[in-house]
Amino acid sequence: MGNRTVPRPNARSPLSAPRQESGAPRWAVWLATGGGAGYLPVMPGTYGSAEGVVFYLFLAWLVGSTAQGLWILVAAVLLLQLLSLGIIAKALPHFTSDDPSAIVLDEVAGQALTLLAIAFLHRDPLSNWLAVAAGFFLFRALDTLKPYPIWKLGYLKGAWGVLADDVGAAVVAAFVLYGLGWLGWV
Repeated sequence: MGNRTVPRPNARSPLSAPRQESGAPRWAVWLATGGGAGYLPVMPGTYGSAEGVVFYLFLAWLVGSTAQGLWILVAAVLLLQLLSLGIIAKALPHFTSDDPSAIVLDEVAGQALTLLAIAFLHRDPLSNWLAVAAGFFLFRALDTLKPYPIWKLGYLKGAWGVLADDVGAAVVAAFVLYGLGWLGWV
């Protein structure tokens, strides 16, 4: 028979990823955990929010010089909300909790939504670090404290519940940030 090798049963191709027992795709778990940032030991949501700041600043830089930059930015952040919902739904079976702290994509999406207020103030976020910092701290405070009615959004089932309370915190934080900017305080 010569040098011909016979494949072993159950041998995996180096190009095929092992299937997880949970049924959740590895790419979804990786994205939902912010590239693994959600597994960091202390305050994973804060790391996710920091990723959201970087994501927003990159988008703002990318579309900032275009004629329709504001609306492209709005569309991109809203698309992020929808994609996050789908990715979180795919990743949830990997976890045992209804809203695992390791999932930080909701913080990424919420933080980006909060920082949209800076764009509506027609300010460059790359040169207005006070507004970016204020948006970061406002979102983190509201996401952590979850005042009424934000905490009620967390009772929704599945990915909706994981994302909804962060979107609620982001909307409130965005309005406060816009108000602070309108008053000239940031």
